[in-house]
Amino acid sequence: MPPRKRRLRSRKPATGRSPQKPRVTTRAKSPPRKSRSKSPKKVGAVPPLPAQPEEILFRVEGKMSTFGGPHDLGMSPDEGLALFSNADLKDPRYSYLFLPAPPPGTSGLGRRLNPDQYYFACRWNYADTPREFLRRALARVENPANGRTADARPVDWGPHPSTGRVADLSPGLAAALGLNTDDVVKITISARRAIPVKPTLSMKRAGHGSSNPHAKPAIKQFIKSPNCSCRNGARIDKIVLHCTEGSLASALAEFQKADGRQVSAHYVIDRNGDIYQMVSDSDRSNHCMGANQNSIGIEHVAGETDPLTAPQAAASAALIRWLLQQYQIPRTNIFGHDFAPGYSRPGGTSCPDKLFGATHDQRTIAAWVEANV
Repeated sequence: MPPRKRRLRSRKPATGRSPQKPRVTTRAKSPPRKSRSKSPKKVGAVPPLPAQPEEILFRVEGKMSTFGGPHDLGMSPDEGLALFSNADLKDPRYSYLFLPAPPPGTSGLGRRLNPDQYYFACRWNYADTPREFLRRALARVENPANGRTADARPVDWGPHPSTGRVADLSPGLAAALGLNTDDVVKITISARRAIPVKPTLSMKRAGHGSSNPHAKPAIKQFIKSPNCSCRNGARIDKIVLHCTEGSLASALAEFQKADGRQVSAHYVIDRNGDIYQMVSDSDRSNHCMGANQNSIGIEHVAGETDPLTAPQAAASAALIRWLLQQYQIPRTNIFGHDFAPGYSRPGGTSCPDKLFGATHDQRTIAAWVEANV
């Protein structure tokens, strides 16, 4: 008989108690800790900074007309531009202003302007807005009647004061703004928005002057004479003194005539000491035949036998001092009209008459300079 299988029983512990289940302790979840970092305080909105005032370097408002391009028969076939030359035709910054080829029968840049481009002319005071600054500037041109605006580039000096207008615009610019001849236009050049470069002291020093301890005397008015031309880089090395042999009004009128003698001067000093400028220093004026290329011409309002008045002498001396330093001109290079090196008018002249002394010779001029300048 096979042996009986033993029945296995679970062994009870010696204590006689049922085995305990392992105790599982569950910790109560602690409430989430508050972040120790302080919540940001509510800050009120920062008010925007007040807008900075716009620095206006040039502004004019008044009647306008149009100019430039092949169909502007008011410009002579060889008429140029005050701010640009033939060399600029190859400069990509400026070449877009011009037609690819000159219109038949013309040689000047005025008729070669592209009338569809946006350009304009105003009567600039080059002491405040120098040529190089204007060449690199843009202006905001506005039709106040309808609010239309456009940016445009200055290219020339004009129109003549006798027209009663303040600006000449390209035909394309006038059309875009809805302007017709004698409508009112507003032109602004500002330092903040519309121009790439502000005029600096170094730009305002026309030519090759260095730091000048003498301030330029106040110019009462810049009245542009058409009777001038480019110096073509010639150095200013002399000053020529003149007598108008007439009134201030007659001198200013004569120097603004584009026909006849076509004479001019850089400066005209009235009997009361007021100084008028008519040609930029950087240009050549027609004041001393044969000696214009390198000289500055200063006219003094007086009759043939009149001496300088005290205010006139003081203004002349101050202007001469500034010019000497500005262009590094030797004091020995101040001449009366009749005694200027290179002066070539047949028969000479009596100018500057008795302005600087009773004797008409260069020694009298030199003595006055030594005593006053």
